[in-house]
Amino acid sequence: MKLLVTGGAGFIGSAVVRLAIARGHQVVNLDALTYAACLDNVAEAAESPDYAFEQCDIRDRAALDTVFERHRPDAVMHLAAESHVDRSIDGPGDFIETNITGTFNMLEAARKYWTQAG
Repeated sequence: MKLLVTGGAGFIGSAVVRLAIARGHQVVNLDALTYAACLDNVAEAAESPDYAFEQCDIRDRAALDTVFERHRPDAVMHLAAESHVDRSIDGPGDFIETNITGTFNMLEAARKYWTQAG
C-alpha cells in the first residue's frame, strides 16, 4: 500500500512513517517543515526506496493536487496541524488557516483524486 502521510516530520507523524516503512508500505511524507517538524525524525525511513518526501503546505491546494497525481497514494493519513497551544495565542490565524483551510484543501484534493481515479 502507498500511504500519504501529512505532517510526517512531526512527532506523531514521523512515528507513523517509520512504522509504515518497517511494515513494508510505501510512504509519501508531506510536510511544510514548520516549527514542529524535524526530518531527523525520519532519517532512518528516508534511506528506504519506499520513502518519498514532499515539502508542501496543505494550504496550497494546487500543490496538493500535484502531489496526489505524482505519487498516486492508496490512502491518506492526515496528521498535519497546528497543535501547540502557546503558539495559538501568538498567532491564532495560523491555526485557522492550517487546521481548517488546510484540512479542507486536503479533503478536496483527495476527493478530486479518488473521483477521477474511480
